Amino acid sequence: MNEPYTILKEGGSAETELKKSRFIAHTKPVNTEEEAKCFVSEMKKQYYDARHNCYAYVIGASGDTVKYSDDGEPAQTGGLPIYNVLKETKIRNACIVVTRYFGGTLLGAGPLARMYGDAAKLGLEASKTAVMSYGITATVSSDYSDSEKLKRFFEKEEIEVVDIRYSNNVEIDLRCGFDSFDRINESVISLTASRSTIEKTGEDYFMS
Repeated sequence: MNEPYTILKEGGSAETELKKSRFIAHTKPVNTEEEAKCFVSEMKKQYYDARHNCYAYVIGASGDTVKYSDDGEPAQTGGLPIYNVLKETKIRNACIVVTRYFGGTLLGAGPLARMYGDAAKLGLEASKTAVMSYGITATVSSDYSDSEKLKRFFEKEEIEVVDIRYSNNVEIDLRCGFDSFDRINESVISLTASRSTIEKTGEDYFMS
């Protein structure tokens, strides 16, 4: 329960070729199915002159939302090999689109599927991932005069800032590990001479 899982943090792109057929992979972090569909549409518009834009995406902590498409390629030679790469690497919240420009030579189902899978792997290798672990959500209440100092501290320490609200004071929502909260609390008090406070608000996954 509440096991860590890996997500795509930053997308990338890569290209490979076989018998003059080009396979161009693009990856993107996605948190919803709508974001994934928009990314697929963007790639199809960008590569409007390509014969195929096959894709796959996996979304959610348990990887419950899954979809893949061969986009006109023979069945299970495009989208499924891309999905299998995400399945094998256990990377979630990720969408991969592999664009194919036909090189004039038919590749056959086996080589075709292998090339789509290889392109997806290369795309992920050019991307960045992060591990999501289960921990604490907290809110820091700060004066405006201390808020920039705190934000710099959170950035330096790679503490995940979820939201910042500005009203009479500044409220900064954080996510962190269970074993990090006491240290963060001490730092907030020290950096602001006890002018700021931090309060636990719940539990959630955070980027570790």
